[in-house]
Amino acid sequence: MAKPSLGATASAEESLSGLRAAIDARLDAGGREWLDAADASPSALREAARLGDRALIAGFAAREGATLPGTWGEVPVGSWKVHEAARTWLLARAAEASAEPYDSLFLAYDGGDTETRRAALRALNFVRCCPPARGLELVLDAGRTYLDVLLLAAWSGNPFSAANLEAHDYRKAVLKAFFCEVPVAGFLGLEQRADATLAESMCEFMDERLAAGRKVPRELWPIAALHPRPGLVARMIGNLEHPDALERRAAAVGLGRSRDPRAASFLEERRPREPDTTVQAAISAALEQLNASR
Repeated sequence: MAKPSLGATASAEESLSGLRAAIDARLDAGGREWLDAADASPSALREAARLGDRALIAGFAAREGATLPGTWGEVPVGSWKVHEAARTWLLARAAEASAEPYDSLFLAYDGGDTETRRAALRALNFVRCCPPARGLELVLDAGRTYLDVLLLAAWSGNPFSAANLEAHDYRKAVLKAFFCEVPVAGFLGLEQRADATLAESMCEFMDERLAAGRKVPRELWPIAALHPRPGLVARMIGNLEHPDALERRAAAVGLGRSRDPRAASFLEERRPREPDTTVQAAISAALEQLNASR
């Protein structure tokens, strides 16, 4: 299982500064003064709710793809709220000032409520890089829960976990995300880290769902297609005719990743008949991938 490319990294000082600047841009003078004086105590972390539930990034268009520099890579923050970012900054600042940042975050996580635990998981990306074992304890513990908020913080948009989870733990995380219906789109470096073992597990999961008469999550196809087993490409070709445009798009993406030359003629035939522009774009991209792999 290959290690992913997670974008440019930054020092802890640069990461903390970038996060604080993003928060300050969404606060009034009173909010900034409060944050200057606050610490990472449980009471202050609870009081961070006073900073509001507005989005950290202003503007819908700007949120898509918005990132901040982190010590393990670029951190997607388009879904963050201001009060969530403030807790993350408070915990990261306190941890960075300690001798062992991951120990500090572990203690905050271990004794904290759900909001604090989410902030501690995110803060792993805003302190200096250390041997990851202690930090991984947070990620693995969150992965044992069934709380979407913690599963997302541990796995989705988290460069630390993407870079450091061992292959078997990464596979378990992806599988549990599917079982718990947690979106896997936020798994950073998924295309690079997905291997034949994970693809086979995805196919087994798909077989179980189909046997039970249940819907197969559309996000599964592009992952399983990275290492397709017999019959998978044919199923995706069939899905090019699915009435749901999102299903057709997932099939097109999967066929492009499959590197199977048989898929090209079916994609070519479908493209002029496809009424949805996003699916058309996915088909064109898939054909480019297939041509490049010849």
